[in-house]
Amino acid sequence: MGMSTWEYILRLALSALFGGFIGLERELRLKGAGIRTHLIVSFASCMMTLVSKYGFADLLDNAAVKLDPSRIAAGLVTAIGFLGAGAISANRRNLTGMTTAAGLWATVGIGMATGAGMYAISTFGAVFIVAIQAILYHDHALRITAVLQIRLQDSPEALDRLQREMAGLGLKPCSTRYERLDGLLDIEYQLDHLPCPSHELGALLTPLMEQPYIKSLLWQ
Repeated sequence: MGMSTWEYILRLALSALFGGFIGLERELRLKGAGIRTHLIVSFASCMMTLVSKYGFADLLDNAAVKLDPSRIAAGLVTAIGFLGAGAISANRRNLTGMTTAAGLWATVGIGMATGAGMYAISTFGAVFIVAIQAILYHDHALRITAVLQIRLQDSPEALDRLQREMAGLGLKPCSTRYERLDGLLDIEYQLDHLPCPSHELGALLTPLMEQPYIKSLLWQ
């Protein structure tokens, strides 16, 4: 028995709600892929699953026609790769955006489950993903001892020199973010360990503040 148009719309609306719920957590963390991206990914995955499962029902009346309704679903899992790759950025120190990319991939699954009518599975999946991302984010944040914000000349030589001097001071970042603007490079270093008491960090950073290639240095 086929579904009514209203049930199709219900599944699409639920998928948009679940995607927006996941995207809200990412947006609150100031990530590139937020509510709109996750909502569209989940909605589109649901819509394509509906087409895959119900859109060719008229052709199945012909016994000579054989269709595999899972083909579109399989293509969705592969196609999301380009969005995930766009969410990941690499630098010399680490990769960022891996969690967002994994969340987008999982959002496709939630949209597909909703389109297939697996409401309990999709509801649990959305809640689980948001909970895991929030819990692990706070767990990571609790380990951060200090944050350094450094602006310097945007050149490989200046960056290499900064990294050598930080290593010489015993500063080993656990997370790094880069942003280029008007010939300058803004770097945010997150440290989960300090080689000195936190109240002595300013004195430790004095040699860096005296370097001409560093335009500003803030810490908290």
